[in-house]
Amino acid sequence: MSLLAQKYPWSKWRKHVALCNEQEIAAHLPETAVLNHDNLHTFLRNHPVVYAKPSCGGGGKGVLKLMRCNDTVHIMTTTERYHVPLASAFAKVKALSGKRSYIVQQGIDLIKIEGRPIDFRTLLLRPKTEWDYMGIMGKLAVKEQIVTNHCRGGSSISFAQAIAQSKGLADEETGELEKRVEGLSLSIAQALHRKFPMIAELGLDIGIDECLNMWLIEANTRPQYNLFKDHADLALYKRIDGIIRSVRLPLR
Repeated sequence: MSLLAQKYPWSKWRKHVALCNEQEIAAHLPETAVLNHDNLHTFLRNHPVVYAKPSCGGGGKGVLKLMRCNDTVHIMTTTERYHVPLASAFAKVKALSGKRSYIVQQGIDLIKIEGRPIDFRTLLLRPKTEWDYMGIMGKLAVKEQIVTNHCRGGSSISFAQAIAQSKGLADEETGELEKRVEGLSLSIAQALHRKFPMIAELGLDIGIDECLNMWLIEANTRPQYNLFKDHADLALYKRIDGIIRSVRLPLR
């Protein structure tokens, strides 16, 4: 295995499997499986919203959102909408996904502002031996968009603003929730490092649902971090950029 592959385990499925047996973390993982006909139909029976995602890749590219209504499945991409019979759902998903390997994942009822879902990017870096928690930023989805990604029009929002506007929590409750997110993020980083000891950067997409449960939506081992330009600590982005430049391998 190349050094690049050791440092950047791209597969969402491999990272999910690495975390499944971690007792502290497993409860925060949405149900996830390799996409095939049977798994897709099981997920559509069991969950009101299902996502199909490329196992490798980021930025929301190739993500599909599926919702079943009786014998019809509504399939949404970042730009298109389809309505197909339940019996044809897997064939349509395969037509849209092509030959790429996909996973299927339980959708989470994320907190929202005016109907727009929010999730959170926590950033952790390991310039030496220990993980440093750099901070957190919210990603507020564009209206009617299926992903929150910054590169898909999602806007940056601070954790405090996101929680205040979506849930109306007091400052003390918000601070306690943010500490819980930080603790979970560090636990995930340490668990992934045990399985993939070369990783030195992590961008975790953390979802908070309407009941304030925390979910790991995705773990990115070569994360985008531009949204930290909007962090209240104006020096943070420059500090992050310097560390990442020191630990990141060039893609070839």
